[in-house]
Amino acid sequence: MSEQILLDFGYFSLEASLFDTSIAKSFTANLPYKIELKQWGNEVYGSIGLDLGEDDPIPEIPCGGIAYTNNGNYLCVFFGQTPAWPVEYIGNIKDDSWKILLEQNKITTVSIIKK
Repeated sequence: MSEQILLDFGYFSLEASLFDTSIAKSFTANLPYKIELKQWGNEVYGSIGLDLGEDDPIPEIPCGGIAYTNNGNYLCVFFGQTPAWPVEYIGNIKDDSWKILLEQNKITTVSIIKK
């Protein structure tokens, strides 16, 4: 069964589901997070401060995809960008609600909690 989470960007929130993988389970076990974000094209990312390891990194993540990489211990949210290197694909933002990310000028933080 997948874990349901909420990504709260301050002035809007997005619901997401995490996959049943070892990295996603480790990510969930350490909730909640408050992450300072940087933006690179159509991706936001920030360090969770924990090394969750590496399992099966892949080179492409679909729009609305949530990923983790132990290269910087980053959580990454993709909305049109290709990863700079292979990352762990751990979940998806529900439906097409990720499209709101395309309309934002500067996304600086996200709080993540269990839903």
